[in-house]
Amino acid sequence: MDPFQKAEHLLRAPAPAAHWLEAFPLGNGRLGAMVRGTPGDEHLQLNDGTAWSGGPGSEEATSTADPRLAPAALAAARAALARGDAPEAERQLMALQGGWSQAYLPFADLHVEIENPGGAPAEGYGRQLDLSTATHEVSYRLAGAALRWTSFVSHPDGVLVLVLDADRPVSVRWRLASPLRVLGQEAHPSGAWLTVRLPSDMPPPHEPDLSPVWGEEALRGAVAARVVHDGEARPGRALRVRRFELVLATETTFTSIGRAPRGDAAGALTRAERRVARALGRGTAELAARHRQDHARLYDRVRLELDGPPEARALPTHERVLRAAAGPAGHDPSLAALLFAYGRYLAICSSRPGGLPSTLQGLWNDRLRPPWSSNYTINVNTEMNYWAAETADLGECLDPLVELVTALADRGRATARRLYGARGWVAHHNTDAWAFTSPVGRGHADPAWAFWPMGGVWLSWLLAERLRFGADERFARERAWPVLREAAAFCLDWLVRLPGGTLGTSPSTSPENHHLTPDGRHVAVGRSATMDLTLISGLFTRLSDLAERLHLSGDPVVVAARAALPLIPAPSAGRDGLVREWLDDPPQAERGHRHLSHLLFAYPGDTPPDARLRAAVARSLDDRQDDSTGWSLAWKLALWARLREPARVSRLLGLVLRPAPVEQAGERGGLYPNLFAAHPPFQIDGNLGYVAAVAEMLVQSHDDTITVLPAVPAEWRSGRVRGIVARPGVSVDVAWDTVAGRITVTELALTARRPAGRARVVVRTGDREGLIDLSAGGRVVVDPGTLTAGGESA
Repeated sequence: MDPFQKAEHLLRAPAPAAHWLEAFPLGNGRLGAMVRGTPGDEHLQLNDGTAWSGGPGSEEATSTADPRLAPAALAAARAALARGDAPEAERQLMALQGGWSQAYLPFADLHVEIENPGGAPAEGYGRQLDLSTATHEVSYRLAGAALRWTSFVSHPDGVLVLVLDADRPVSVRWRLASPLRVLGQEAHPSGAWLTVRLPSDMPPPHEPDLSPVWGEEALRGAVAARVVHDGEARPGRALRVRRFELVLATETTFTSIGRAPRGDAAGALTRAERRVARALGRGTAELAARHRQDHARLYDRVRLELDGPPEARALPTHERVLRAAAGPAGHDPSLAALLFAYGRYLAICSSRPGGLPSTLQGLWNDRLRPPWSSNYTINVNTEMNYWAAETADLGECLDPLVELVTALADRGRATARRLYGARGWVAHHNTDAWAFTSPVGRGHADPAWAFWPMGGVWLSWLLAERLRFGADERFARERAWPVLREAAAFCLDWLVRLPGGTLGTSPSTSPENHHLTPDGRHVAVGRSATMDLTLISGLFTRLSDLAERLHLSGDPVVVAARAALPLIPAPSAGRDGLVREWLDDPPQAERGHRHLSHLLFAYPGDTPPDARLRAAVARSLDDRQDDSTGWSLAWKLALWARLREPARVSRLLGLVLRPAPVEQAGERGGLYPNLFAAHPPFQIDGNLGYVAAVAEMLVQSHDDTITVLPAVPAEWRSGRVRGIVARPGVSVDVAWDTVAGRITVTELALTARRPAGRARVVVRTGDREGLIDLSAGGRVVVDPGTLTAGGESA
């Protein structure tokens, strides 16, 4: 990679991180680190993806809901809605709410100190994160010594590696610590370890009167580290070294999602120490080579290059954000490409096969009581984390979510029976590493967010999307079919017959939003939220398609779902030309609400809108207003891209690519100094959702046609992208330039990425269409002017 291209894969800072949101992240899907780069006192805050409070029994232990009251409460809520008394329906629903999901927790801290008796300031400071190699570097001069720190977290070897090189001997001390309950620890010249106990219950921030519980039944964990150096080990004194290599591993007693822990802290420590020993046996040079190769296998599949001012590339990353936000003079399309690369990097680091899915903060969290418990919020945020898994060619990163959904389907059967007397499985608005499936809220929370039984349905869509991108028969039959079938069985039992003979949902909420009653009260509960109907009809359609593929169309659930489909109302325009958020179309309570639930059918759904519905989607987006949280901005970007409105995409990009002060509150997106997306506070869905939105600007394939550059903003005058994946499994390479004021495709090539992609595909650019035969495999170059195959290239 030449230096010019390399600059588009670097995050750089001219000073150490004074705040967690200035530190740079490393991760391998299980072990995460936030690196501050403080001269003379390097601090790596560590996470282990399995470090959760609680256990499989937490759902029942924290619940205050009495399932014996559920049937009567549900019937009373439905009766209240039928007579127009939404407040009473809300009161009744609170009887079903109880408990909370558990929290994703910080794990440990590594401190490495350089003795600096005179307190001399560092000189020539610089730090950077190389996204293409997933390697962090810090360099500076301190007390006359030139120091360089290199760190990475290896997926193939499961360890963190930290290497210090100095041009003259320096005195080094290092230690491990943890914010958890430390059970035991030991340090000696060549290594250290500690074991910890996690809390058995960590109430969420919305339960401020409750305190953490440190019971004996909780997870145990361990950190082990060993060092290799070229100096003298002096017990009780600092090491005197020129080269210092540290290898660290973490372990817990976690087994798998929703299952009981196994073993004790001593066993976890033994496993961690063995991993460290194996890694040290390879040596840090081999560890680095294996790490880079493994990371590149995923990262290098997709590259986006956007032309921008050369002087911007030389700036520290946060200064680029400040410069771009200053106005037209600071315009920097290449910053948008860097943020796209960063989002893919974060996905690779925080979600890998064998680990858990990305939480609200991915793999990284430094708080014992993090915002929203840093859990899985499945009314949009978790789903958004994976919208780009297929289009950005990171299908392996979806594997942990498949495991979570499978566990939820297993545990959610009991919840469906207990609360609703229904078949199949259900999950609500929150879940965790233990596959929590109940409504949350202890009977006093607003049903706007506490009651929403569609979480499992939406997660099921993601498995169906993998099929549309070319997943094989084994995945279709063994993973997707049981999940989709049982989710559909629940929906069939949840649907109710409404006046006029249609099917709908009652009670029904539109996640986290409210509407007005005739007397002006704010309520969350109504009948047939558009999101409910979109999710259920979409699930039934996807199940029907899967049944045909597997020759299971006679299955009774499939037959019933097909019969129900025509009775479910489609999205429609209502009051003021907006898309109805509930079928009864009550007045909205909050213009500009961050959620866009009623527009799900437009994206990530694929309902083809007629002219009136398309206008209603655009009008609804205007009504929600542009500015909002980081993840809401990403969803709006994707929606405007799906509507193929590049001018509106451009407006939203300006809000995404702006600085977010670390102390900022409210609902205003933007980028923190380390490019984490602001909610605020930080939520990774803004970063990962942005990747999905950019992919949608570049290539769309939801309508059985591969449409190239449908929503590229005018300021992206020229550029190229390689490796974006289109349905049914086709990799797209495209370059463009601006000709006569119009974005014009200059190069185009298609490759069958998966066996399903070996087919004849329709390709569209602008107002032209062509049919390209990919059945022979290989990379097919397409003439952009005629949209005919021009040959193959290696």
